[in-house]
Amino acid sequence: MSDLSKPLYSLTVGEYIDLSKEAFTREAERIINSYQNKNGTSISNSDIIFINEVKELTGYKNSTIYSKVCRFEIPVISKRRPLTFSRKDIINWLKDGKPSVID
Repeated sequence: MSDLSKPLYSLTVGEYIDLSKEAFTREAERIINSYQNKNGTSISNSDIIFINEVKELTGYKNSTIYSKVCRFEIPVISKRRPLTFSRKDIINWLKDGKPSVID
């Protein structure tokens, strides 16, 4: 979005969607960078992660993650205990703006 002086109420639907995606992407990058700095590890170490790491990446509570898994709103590898996720899929999901519907 090039015109930052434009008020929010005057945006078209397409401009608002682009602005939202850009904001979600920036927030996802901030979360990922803070996660890397806090743990001192690179994201590419292991692709398999569990619910505690998903909580740190997304900022969701356990109950929210479980409900999103049940509604197929978050990418998951295994729904059995323990829940297993792909780090790459979660990061891509965050960068795409946390879509909540199955495509």
